[in-house]
Amino acid sequence: MKYLLIPLAAALLASQPALAECTTDQINAKARQLAERVNQLTESDPERAAEINEQLREMEVKQTADQLGDECQAYDKRLQHVEEAEKKADIAPAEKR
Repeated sequence: MKYLLIPLAAALLASQPALAECTTDQINAKARQLAERVNQLTESDPERAAEINEQLREMEVKQTADQLGDECQAYDKRLQHVEEAEKKADIAPAEKR
């Protein structure tokens, strides 16, 4: 799971826009939502985390701040990328196992 969180956190930190359009509370809520989703998907399964992380890398999720928008939008896009990577990794969703 750590393998997945590190690239996501680095990408988000590198893409902070000059003027954030969402509040600190909203950003914290989005961060918690992303962390919960990653935990749910990997369920402490390193193999599963590695497969999802590989899919994220293949999708080239590194984007500029202009492409990501504000921090809230960035978290939403990262959540979407995680879900897409899960599908491409061809792994049953955690809630279905």
